[in-house]
Amino acid sequence: DIALAGVSMRPIPLGPIMERLSLTQENYGSVRRFFIQTLDDRVLSPDIQEKMVRENTPEKVYKIKGSDHCPFFSKPQSLHKLLVEITQLP
Repeated sequence: DIALAGVSMRPIPLGPIMERLSLTQENYGSVRRFFIQTLDDRVLSPDIQEKMVRENTPEKVYKIKGSDHCPFFSKPQSLHKLLVEITQLP
């Protein structure tokens, strides 16, 4: 819904997106990583998402069928279920 998106979305600074990050195994490598693939994403195709997974292997990959680039709008219940599942992993 366009009206909901209009009041829900917030601007983000471009600096963190545009700047090159320096990541270390000690810090970044110590954080558990999961990937939620959005299968109907027209911004990041499934092929690009799979490349992202290959280049930065997560602990587990989840997939949301019927989700576009913004699963919090297109499939909020599915996203919520996955996020809860991830938080409950040992």
